[in-house]
Amino acid sequence: MNKLLGFLLVILLSSCAAKAQQYKSHTVERGETIESIAEQYKVTPEDIIKLNPDARRGVRRNNVLVIPSQSIKVAKDVDVTFTNHKVRRKETLYSISKKYGVTIDDIKKYNEKVAKEGLKKGDRIAIPKFSKKMAEVVTTETTETKEKENEEETADTYIVKAKETKWGIAHSYGLTIEELEDLNPEIKDGLKIGQEIKLPKRTVKPEVASSEQFAFYNVKPKQTVYTLIRKLGVSEDELILLNPALKDGLKAGMVLKLPVTKTESLEVVDAEIVDKFSFLENADIDNVSNIVLMLPFKLNEIDIDSVSKTKEKLRKDRVLGYTTEFFTGSLMALDSIKKLGFSVNVKVLDTEGKTAKTRSLVENNDFSDVHAVIGPLQPNNIEVVASELKSDGIPVISPLTKKEVKYKNVYQTVPSKEVLEEKMLDFFKENGADKNVIIIADKEKAVIKAKLKSIFPIASEIVPEKGNYIKPDIIKPLLKEGEDNWVILETEDLSLLANVTSVLNSHTSEKTPIILLTTDKNNKYDESDNIYNSHLANLSFHYPSIDKPSSYDNVFNKRYEKIYKITPSRIATRGFDVTFDILLRLAYNQNLAKSVRAGAETNYVENKFDYSKKMFGGFYNKGIYIVKYEGLEIKEAQ
Repeated sequence: MNKLLGFLLVILLSSCAAKAQQYKSHTVERGETIESIAEQYKVTPEDIIKLNPDARRGVRRNNVLVIPSQSIKVAKDVDVTFTNHKVRRKETLYSISKKYGVTIDDIKKYNEKVAKEGLKKGDRIAIPKFSKKMAEVVTTETTETKEKENEEETADTYIVKAKETKWGIAHSYGLTIEELEDLNPEIKDGLKIGQEIKLPKRTVKPEVASSEQFAFYNVKPKQTVYTLIRKLGVSEDELILLNPALKDGLKAGMVLKLPVTKTESLEVVDAEIVDKFSFLENADIDNVSNIVLMLPFKLNEIDIDSVSKTKEKLRKDRVLGYTTEFFTGSLMALDSIKKLGFSVNVKVLDTEGKTAKTRSLVENNDFSDVHAVIGPLQPNNIEVVASELKSDGIPVISPLTKKEVKYKNVYQTVPSKEVLEEKMLDFFKENGADKNVIIIADKEKAVIKAKLKSIFPIASEIVPEKGNYIKPDIIKPLLKEGEDNWVILETEDLSLLANVTSVLNSHTSEKTPIILLTTDKNNKYDESDNIYNSHLANLSFHYPSIDKPSSYDNVFNKRYEKIYKITPSRIATRGFDVTFDILLRLAYNQNLAKSVRAGAETNYVENKFDYSKKMFGGFYNKGIYIVKYEGLEIKEAQ
């Protein structure tokens, strides 16, 4: 019976193959219509629509249509129709065939480019959909029987040995991880010693590399040999010597072998080098970004004929000073992204800091091809721009303010006070279990005190005296020698801040160290001469921050000083970080929301970006640093 079914299947597939040769695939180009394509191939529009039902609603650029040859007339009850599918990252012919319930050969038959060149991310392919009449002939039982026979003919059984990994086996057999997992879906969560897996038949059995001697790297899309030798710290000759297949070219998904000794500075897990998602390495060089910078330059208020008056204006007008600094950083970001080979079109608009002018700019400029607007700076003007552009879904980037603008197309780059607090509370949960915790909070901070008590239910508590101070001798009985004593201070009162930091500083010692922490390092810390940096340094003061101090001699600082002859301010550095991050995300995907959903956290000179979507609003940045005083330097806490 099985032989008969197999024979019928061979006959059926042969007839399908013959029929498939009567069709061609056509990729729609800009401006083409069903009518123009039909005329080109000397068939009727109805013939094309019968095979491609989705085309009844019109066609778009890069759609793939299956076209009947002139010699056949498409029957009314056609056996097969086609659906367009856009190939996503990490999809394989196997996964697509399973998704649509067709065979890999079926997909290849109707997609000549795929059959010749393989599958690539972003390709649009035609997926055949067979009628019930045909499906009844090719029964599930028959298909499964054929697949099983094919597997038995082309696969060996392999028993996994100690110190062997998926990456080592894939490398030795010339497979990608996806191909190995397609053959063995049960290994997606890992391998076990003694486990039986399927591998392609080889006349000479390859020797599987052990994880004791080698680490393995999974090549990402758009990586080159040059980027790999920089990342992996090996020479091109070494890389080719260990991976001879590289002579035939580098391909995404290839597994490369490296000596473990060469990967000491890289993060290695289960003998695979962990490589976080990188927008740069996955960016599309053909993406040309169109952005608008909307900033309050106030050119209408500046006397361009008087240098001295212009300098005086810049010195006195805080908003104008911020604008100039932010803009210089943005210019450097534009220069940097272009040096990486990406193209950007930028338009600069002066809002003059006025709502009416901002609204006029939006109404009188064409934003139809704009991928993102960076600015304005003031919340009320951001609201105007976001409101006007929300129907077109154009992202509006809020670069400097914490104030939330509640439109779904707004990207709040400055983390809110609530996000800072949440990040610090997470730090307490992760690191405070073995600490001797003492909480000092004034009556205005009852809410945060309750949250702290829920994390540290047995923590000691000091209630400030009337007048907001603590007595010098009240802290000593609560300290424990030889342990980390955490004192969490929550207040915005200057006198209490000065008092507590002074008292704690007098009690900290090598035997009884005190670490001062807070969820909110507010402006009061910088407003009093009685709060000494030396005290904060002695107490290894920890707090959440939207930025981290950069090293003086980093590349950005050096380039900025060379161009502008001054050290970049915090605002100039933020201008670079915000602009470069948006440009890099757009180079990956010109739909910024989709780019953000890739889930990657990014770090630049001083700022971190990790976006989430609010249920009834736009995107907000969760990129926070926990920093500490180390001596008189401020460094990221690990």
